[in-house]
Amino acid sequence: MKGAAIVVAVVVALGATSASAYTVRPGDFLIRGVTGAGVNVARLNVATKATPPAGMIMGVDLDWSFDGEWSLATSLRPTLAPGFVDTNVGVGAKYRVLALDAPFIPFVMGQLTTALGGPLGYGDVHWNVGARLGGGVDYFVMRDLAGGVEIGSEGSLLAVPLLAPEWTTEVLLGVTWRL
Repeated sequence: MKGAAIVVAVVVALGATSASAYTVRPGDFLIRGVTGAGVNVARLNVATKATPPAGMIMGVDLDWSFDGEWSLATSLRPTLAPGFVDTNVGVGAKYRVLALDAPFIPFVMGQLTTALGGPLGYGDVHWNVGARLGGGVDYFVMRDLAGGVEIGSEGSLLAVPLLAPEWTTEVLLGVTWRL
């Protein structure tokens, strides 16, 4: 009985907090763990025939908000597939829509990226340079904790072993902590 009373008190306290408490302010530093799937929707089969067409992404994003709405957005998102690992690094900007006065915050992000991938055995090492555009929503369940979803797309130039354009689409789930 005592435990139920505590749960009710916590729920009432959380519900009494205004939505503006769940926002991003200037100077906030956020770390976001992400996981999901990436699918190569366009690739050069001759150069990448040993590369799996899809993989599981597990990574981390770091954001530093310099005015609340705009942030410096960096990411390290390795893609794991049977017999292959691709390490993707991105740097860019993220814009959050904070005017809604709600605990859910839509965002868009643009990054310049580079990726270095290789087989876990014999085969070619691949190096890509490109750009990623993405968007999604974070839902703040507490002042310093949010869950969210992101959909992104990355166009890149395969630079090694051959020159060719490639395109990847990603769907990610994330958990954000404010430090």
